[in-house]
Amino acid sequence: MTQQFGGVPIKGIRGVRVVHTVLEMCDILTDGDWPSGGPKFLAALAALVEERVGRCSPKQVRIAFISAALEADVLPEAFMKN
Repeated sequence: MTQQFGGVPIKGIRGVRVVHTVLEMCDILTDGDWPSGGPKFLAALAALVEERVGRCSPKQVRIAFISAALEADVLPEAFMKN
């Protein structure tokens, strides 16, 4: 069963998308539209791989994803206030 999290809104070229699952995080990071290829982005990709093979929890992936979103400046202001 896919674990769902509280939604993480991501600003993109198609508007705001709310991401709830590890699969959605994978989709948004690998669709070719992510605006940064920095170290937090790479760490989030690595966390996705580690989760897939059982060496990382979905919660750790969510944390890495949010860090990558901060790095790329794609979190809406409202999310940052929560």
